[in-house]
Amino acid sequence: MFRKLVCFVAAVSMMTLGFFNDLKIVSAEDDELKTIDDLISNCGCENIAVYEANTNTLLGGKGSNKKKYISHLTKLMTALLVYDNIENGNISYDTKLTTSEHANSMTGIQIWLDVGEEITVDELIKAITISNANDAAVVLAEGCCGSEKSFVGKMNQRARELGMSGTHFDDCTGISHKNVSTAADMAVLTGELAKNSVFEEYYKMRIANVGCKGSQLVTQNKLVNNYKGCCGYKSCYDEEVGEMLSAASKQRDMAICVVLIGGNDNDVIFDEAKAVMTYAFTHNEVYYPEIPSEALAEIPVEHGQKPFAKAEIADSKDIIIKRGSYRQIYTELDRKELLQAPVNKGDKIGILIFKNDKGEILRCTVTAAEDVKKTDFFFAFKCLLLNLFNI
Repeated sequence: MFRKLVCFVAAVSMMTLGFFNDLKIVSAEDDELKTIDDLISNCGCENIAVYEANTNTLLGGKGSNKKKYISHLTKLMTALLVYDNIENGNISYDTKLTTSEHANSMTGIQIWLDVGEEITVDELIKAITISNANDAAVVLAEGCCGSEKSFVGKMNQRARELGMSGTHFDDCTGISHKNVSTAADMAVLTGELAKNSVFEEYYKMRIANVGCKGSQLVTQNKLVNNYKGCCGYKSCYDEEVGEMLSAASKQRDMAICVVLIGGNDNDVIFDEAKAVMTYAFTHNEVYYPEIPSEALAEIPVEHGQKPFAKAEIADSKDIIIKRGSYRQIYTELDRKELLQAPVNKGDKIGILIFKNDKGEILRCTVTAAEDVKKTDFFFAFKCLLLNLFNI
């Protein structure tokens, strides 16, 4: 008996050691990592995108443009459109919607709504944010646009507006395998939710009860209340694609979004998300371009009704830089020394380039900030009369 016990312990030890030797654990604190893509390459997920929402910057990725079935991640766009409808006054949180036969026919995850049952928008939002209820998604879609088909058309339109060129929605639930997107596109969508704090208070709930049956909702997002600044979003699984996760965290002045598609283990995908977001926050910061005074100085105008024209920067924007590297940034200005009238507001008069030791990081256009008309006979005569009266 003792001999069998020893053999059993030895076998378990060998299996355990073998398991941990094969398991790839990623860490944001690995000293060998030089870029976020180095960290991402160590992740087991097939498709990953990391995105900073406030500056619209894709920080890194792996297979981020490959189209995949996105299952319940579809409901992120459903939630965004419902939010838009509330903001536009089409519906309110207190609005009661009626369950149709179509909504009642939904399979998969649901809150078991009966045909004709009334339920508030507030409860339905909980059902698609905390959970992934398909019947609730359809009721919301019909309440916003009259039919799911019309709502899905709006989903695809919104995707185009966001530049999600690799995305197509076939329904509002994610049931259809024709709902496809890329990790990069879904990161942009996640960023749109984060920037506008869309239903953030709902996504951060861990548990709730809704409907006349008191259906209990429990979030599958293990980052909620478990990662600093987490503002929620969605986790799901598909037998063919694997584990999927959309998540975001707001810290300091950044909103880091990560989308992972094609994971093999639920716990690992959350660990990878945390590692990637931690690396992004630790190694990056937002740079707010400081415009040199000489770029905005008035510029002389020849043959104009004004001697000078004011200047402005037309397209300056905040950018992501390596944390602590702002001291290495310098500018180069190429601007006209003299303008010929007429001058129109918005006319390009120069270029302002921001650089660091690796080269150009931002290019801005210097433009005229006002109109300056060309001198004509009537303007010259008017000036002559004014000068005579001032003598």
